[in-house]
Amino acid sequence: MSQPELILFAKQPIPGEAKTRLQPDYSPEQAAEIAAFLIRATVELAVSAWPGDIALYVSPDMDYPLFRDLERQFPLHLALQAEGDLGAKMLRALRDGIGRRGCAAILGCDVPHCGWDVIDQANGSLARGRNVLGPTEDGGYYFIGLQEARAELFEDMPWGSNKVLEKTLARAEELGMEFEMLKKLRDLDTAADLWLVAQKYEPLRRFLK
Repeated sequence: MSQPELILFAKQPIPGEAKTRLQPDYSPEQAAEIAAFLIRATVELAVSAWPGDIALYVSPDMDYPLFRDLERQFPLHLALQAEGDLGAKMLRALRDGIGRRGCAAILGCDVPHCGWDVIDQANGSLARGRNVLGPTEDGGYYFIGLQEARAELFEDMPWGSNKVLEKTLARAEELGMEFEMLKKLRDLDTAADLWLVAQKYEPLRRFLK
């Protein structure tokens, strides 16, 4: 059984550009600090739990100090995200990963609280030839694993809305694709998300006010 590749997606945690929905509860600098923590925590979880290769696809600058530090500290492949919207970036990354390992998945950096059990389930299902989706409570998804990266799953998608999961599943049905679903999680966008997740994920409590 071959091991799939896990691709982590991260945006440079710049004050004023990262985690803007945490404001005004948090300053731009605090929001960027939280974003950087989430990226590092996700990398640490992936490296400890995923048995296959791991890639960190970043935007917009691969030489950002945090990204280079992670590349030095952990066994991962650092790459630059493609141009275009989120769908174009994800499609390109998944095609890269599938080309290298036969199947691949993307995990966002907003759910380091997903835990080993979720990572293990996702890896096992993907390695057995299944497609995998991890839904979020806001109507999106935090994980997508594919045997074949079909463009229809990513083009003209209302990214950032509560319709992403619904439309993804509808398009998959049209394509004759089935997904194994992981447990639903709350991703970290707002101060309310941060507070709720921190009740179960202790490392985030240091950011609570």
